[in-house]
Amino acid sequence: MKKRDLIFVVIGLIIGIAIFLLFFNNSNSVVIQKDTVKNDSPKDKKILYWKAPMNPNEIYDKPGKSNMGMYLVPVYEDELGSEGIVKIDGQIQQNMNIKTEVVKKGELSSSIVTNGILQTDERKEFIINTKVGGWVENLYVNYTGQEVKKGQKLIDIYSPNLVAAQQEFLTAISYSENVKNNPNKNISSTGNDLIENSIRKLELLDITKEQIEKLKVTKQIQKYITLYAPFNGTVISKEVIEGQKINPGSTLLKIADLKNLWLIADVYEYELSKVKIGADTEIKFNFLPGKIFNRKITFIYPTLNPKTRTAKIRIDIPNYKNELKPSMFATIVIKGQDIGTYPLAPEQAIIRSGQKNVIVLALGEGKFKPVEVKLGSYSNGYYQVLSGIDEGANIVTSSQFLIDSESNLKAALNQYKQTKDNNNNPEIDEKDTTKTESELIRKGIIDVEAIDKNKDGKLFQDVMDWNVLSDRPGICPLCGMTLKEFTINEIKDNLTKNGYKFK
Repeated sequence: MKKRDLIFVVIGLIIGIAIFLLFFNNSNSVVIQKDTVKNDSPKDKKILYWKAPMNPNEIYDKPGKSNMGMYLVPVYEDELGSEGIVKIDGQIQQNMNIKTEVVKKGELSSSIVTNGILQTDERKEFIINTKVGGWVENLYVNYTGQEVKKGQKLIDIYSPNLVAAQQEFLTAISYSENVKNNPNKNISSTGNDLIENSIRKLELLDITKEQIEKLKVTKQIQKYITLYAPFNGTVISKEVIEGQKINPGSTLLKIADLKNLWLIADVYEYELSKVKIGADTEIKFNFLPGKIFNRKITFIYPTLNPKTRTAKIRIDIPNYKNELKPSMFATIVIKGQDIGTYPLAPEQAIIRSGQKNVIVLALGEGKFKPVEVKLGSYSNGYYQVLSGIDEGANIVTSSQFLIDSESNLKAALNQYKQTKDNNNNPEIDEKDTTKTESELIRKGIIDVEAIDKNKDGKLFQDVMDWNVLSDRPGICPLCGMTLKEFTINEIKDNLTKNGYKFK
């Protein structure tokens, strides 16, 4: 073979090998691409409905845009979770701004911070008044804030009625002396009766026994009645001036003992479980920075304010140095009772429906599940979780309302799908199947009593379409919601309220 022919042979072999390799790579690439498309393509999945990305309750039967202008996303049959489990795509989670937090066990703060106002001790308050009318002759206490001692003179009052009562007493004494030797016992006894009656009248006018005895001995009528201080205290209100005419029962002075004051504070209803009589407190007043009064709760008032939902507590504070004044404002820290160690959930993670409390668990891999929980005490933004979840659970703290709403929707669709499958299954006994749509939707004048076949006094009704009635549990054929059980009377009330006629 010539050298030139050998060169052509080698070149031909190289070209052949290159073409083979190129064809082999393209074939493999096509196979891999086809397999990838086959694995990733959702063509084999059945689309149940289309939903809005930001509102799971906004559903459609075909693709398009939501009310917010966002493209609808498909929900496939295999995405319907069991037992309320919801599966959410990662991008949708990001759009919904879903945030989670791990539950930890701990003790809620048992301290309660509240405010209080100083008041006078109600047991040490007294109003000075008189039972006779007249004029203020002498006023020994003439300004508010003046301290008085028990038995000290307060006011001299001139009263014509008092003068007349004293004169009657002296006249009764004189008459008694004149008739005491009369042989007629009926006459002699009248003198003593007159004396007793006149003494009783003077006592009713607040004349003391000492003053009556002095009048009896001296026979000198006192022109004035003098009022005395009932105990040591401070004049907190002066309602009269010297020379003023007064009527019986008029308030003249108000006296209170300020050596012991009451600090009254409000505690919210949900914190009352932490409070008890004898609990320690720390009290601070604005005018005494840095000074702390350590006192105990002495009384918890038995009533609750219906407007503020608070109850009042009382703390007794000695005031021997007179540095505290009534109506002063105080900050109070109450050291409450220990309420135990429990899993703690943030307030924003709780979904309240009125009848139950729900927390949404993050199960991982885009799966979420709402669970019912029982809550305990609350403090500083956290609730005790008595049952429902344990320590270490990952819970949703943001957008959980959307997840719970979608869970309820998917649960309803599951029930509807199951009911529909049962209706299409020929092996199920006709007696156990759900009634057809035409039988459940009542038209015209509804015969409620006739629907109750088992005569148990109860029926099942849809709370959205009130004319959908059944004597067995089932699903509303119009909206897919689970029928709710009511008594016959409740069914009739619901029909009346929503404009339906019935027998």
